[in-house]
Amino acid sequence: MGLVRRAGAEESGVIGIAVAAVALVALYAPVLRDLVSVWVSVPYYSYGTLVVPFSGYLIWESRAVLRCPAPRRAPEGLVVAALGLGVLAAGLTAGSLALRALSVPVVASGTALFFLGRERWKTIAFPLAFLGFMAPLPDAAISRLSLPLQFLAAWVTEKTLALVGIPVARDGLFVHLHSVTLHVTEACNGLRFLFAMIVVGVAFAWATQRRLAARALVVSLAITVAILANDVRVATTGLLAHGWGASAAMGFFHLAYGKVVYLALLAPFVLGAVRFRSRA
Repeated sequence: MGLVRRAGAEESGVIGIAVAAVALVALYAPVLRDLVSVWVSVPYYSYGTLVVPFSGYLIWESRAVLRCPAPRRAPEGLVVAALGLGVLAAGLTAGSLALRALSVPVVASGTALFFLGRERWKTIAFPLAFLGFMAPLPDAAISRLSLPLQFLAAWVTEKTLALVGIPVARDGLFVHLHSVTLHVTEACNGLRFLFAMIVVGVAFAWATQRRLAARALVVSLAITVAILANDVRVATTGLLAHGWGASAAMGFFHLAYGKVVYLALLAPFVLGAVRFRSRA
């Protein structure tokens, strides 16, 4: 009788999880549709297409633990899920895709906590939280982040050119050389690379580090490298424009050169993260 009762409870748990999963997919299908549209059409968030597959892979890697005999359910999971549904309702009311997307990890985490119990939930807590990176920032946040980064890139460019003896004058976001004037526009803010590096940094920190301090260092390194890479890109573009003219700061060459700089600056990040791990 004990075995029959236990098997029945496990079967009931599996059915409950399946029903909850179907309900969540149906509930969030419109949100996912809108997110995919943003990921495809807004370059700042092109990394979003990798967030769900990465989280799914991590959850799949934990399948052995998740298959363990079902423990007692955690009722507090329902409270967490209810809070997430409240965030979803707020997002629908305000017309905010960011809030609707941020409700996904909360609702998913609460549902998993309820059905899986605390111990098994801990094994997938990170991949569920990582889903928060699906959410785009509010439009106003982009402009607030962009201007300081643009001014920083313009300032670094001015100081770099002056350091190597090139006559230069800066007026806000305009860097005046003898034969060309560079305008550090929004496209020069480096936010695309910065956002992507934050996501990569968090994923890398979780996968390679065990201590919280080491993980924070890896994420900080990712942010530093991203900002530095953009400043190097803009400053060296100024050097190229001084030598080759305005064509060095526009067109295919300019875009390709920027990608090369970003890829090159990934090396210090990887080496630094490995160094932190060796000290752990």
